[in-house]
Amino acid sequence: MSDILLQELTNTDLDWLVTTGEHQPMKAGTVLLMPGDTSEVLYLILEGTLAMSAPCSGREFAQLHRGDIIGGGWLFKTEPVSVTTAKSDGVVLAVPKAELESKLGTDVSFAAHFYRAIALILSHRIRNQFVGSQLEDASIADQHLQYQARHSVKEALFVFGELHDSDISWMMQTGRLQRVLTENVLLNMGRPVDALYIVLEGALEIATTARPCDPLSTCSHGLAEQAHQQNFTSLASVGRGGLPGIISFLDFQPLPVRIHAIKDTQLLTLSRQQVIIKLQEDPSFAARFYRVIATQTAHLLVSVTATECRTASESEAPATALATEEALQDKLDEEELDMEELQSVSEGGTKFDWMLRQLKVEV
Repeated sequence: MSDILLQELTNTDLDWLVTTGEHQPMKAGTVLLMPGDTSEVLYLILEGTLAMSAPCSGREFAQLHRGDIIGGGWLFKTEPVSVTTAKSDGVVLAVPKAELESKLGTDVSFAAHFYRAIALILSHRIRNQFVGSQLEDASIADQHLQYQARHSVKEALFVFGELHDSDISWMMQTGRLQRVLTENVLLNMGRPVDALYIVLEGALEIATTARPCDPLSTCSHGLAEQAHQQNFTSLASVGRGGLPGIISFLDFQPLPVRIHAIKDTQLLTLSRQQVIIKLQEDPSFAARFYRVIATQTAHLLVSVTATECRTASESEAPATALATEEALQDKLDEEELDMEELQSVSEGGTKFDWMLRQLKVEV
């Protein structure tokens, strides 16, 4: 985790962060974030450990370490749902909102590097919390992905609302159409995702097993063999406009779930190599692409954290946990009322329909 920023940012990017940010010492026990906080600062942990805990019970469910980030919800229109407290003495780098937003809006190269780094850091946390919840209780992992399913349509259309027409044209010219028949496996559990997939028509299902994924053991099974195994549990579905396996495409880590078709499905498929070349050659496209992925990842992490809060509270006081869950769910659902997001979703729907017509996909 601590190396992600060093790997993804250039020396110029790092110099700007160090120059612009302020080194702030933190004492053990200091509360940095509370549910609903609108702090206009992004914190990068340089030294020490932070604890995330449920707001009602105070039970700790996760820790953050050097190289992790907290705050900055204003980047992706999210708010914290847990209490984040310094578990030990340490130091954070505080980057102010105004300066960071200005930099992201005027330097596309920095924006591309920054959004990719943020997406990788957040996806790492999601993986850790998802695997941890599998070890503790498979139903918790189910809830994480069920939230993703409820919001998949909005998020899918948001993708196309953020992209430019030229981006979508490039995808159509570069990609190829792929059809996956009902019950066939698109992405195998335990394997890396070596292409970017966009669902044009049909539906896919995300499924997992009760045991945590062992990539080496799991990947030894072929697609056909996995398709007929009976120990998979359905978690969520991915419909039109969805990007199945996008987090594993980003970090190129083994997929912790299996994705298969529950009806005949048509996809636009772009190879990893083609996408990487485009991202390297077109910084503006890279900035937009990684912002979309970082935003989706940030929203998914909020839902994962909210579920962790509810579970931690449940073990202490079930009645309190129910009230906490309802309050957190209301907070998450309120995001759908954001007018700027609604406009982006509307534009995304128009662009997606245009792409379907150009590709001559019948719906």
